[in-house]
Amino acid sequence: MADTKPIIELELYIIRHGQSMGNIERNTDGLSITDLHDPRLTELGKKQAVACGERFKNTEFDAVYSSALLRAVETATEIIKKQPEEKILKVLPYLTEAGVSPEYSHSSFTEINKINKNAVLADDIDPAQSLFYYNSTSDESDLFERAEKAIEYIKSHQREGEKIAIVSHAAFITYLVFSLMGYKKECPFYDLDFKNTGVTKVTIYKKGTNKYGDIVFEFINDTSHLFKGDF
Repeated sequence: MADTKPIIELELYIIRHGQSMGNIERNTDGLSITDLHDPRLTELGKKQAVACGERFKNTEFDAVYSSALLRAVETATEIIKKQPEEKILKVLPYLTEAGVSPEYSHSSFTEINKINKNAVLADDIDPAQSLFYYNSTSDESDLFERAEKAIEYIKSHQREGEKIAIVSHAAFITYLVFSLMGYKKECPFYDLDFKNTGVTKVTIYKKGTNKYGDIVFEFINDTSHLFKGDF
């Protein structure tokens, strides 16, 4: 091991979206199914997303993924705007928040492309399938399975050494992170409480090349980019 050079397979930057209307206390009576399951960013959330983009202006991502929920698309778009070179946004259904109702469906990219004209469905995803995954947050095994599929998808569609931004949602990010930690069927007794635009960096090494382990968490739920503004 001492003579082995660590080989980085991927650097993952897992990012929660900015504050949305669903993150603030409000009367939900009479709200549409869209407003309940796909709320847009608040004005504060937009500022947070811009600050997050500013944070990464000198970090060139090889790919940027988000769920199809518009608060994630908005946040990912602000990150892309600050990139050194123009990037497409890859919409990956696996990244849907936990607990989205089957009553909510998004039939096309119309609304997504209003936010980001360069957004596309991620490679090798069947365009005939829904852009969303539906499940109950109580079904942890299903969520862990989906988290593993998301990770394996990204690993299989990106090249060795690349930097990848993943914009998703608090509950589903919990399953992504715990899955990377080795949990498979249920969460541990503690909660990581991911904040709006909180960033978790995970470095995945080629098996057996890094003495500290194949998966290393550089930081979890970091919001230092928000310290510089009125947040």
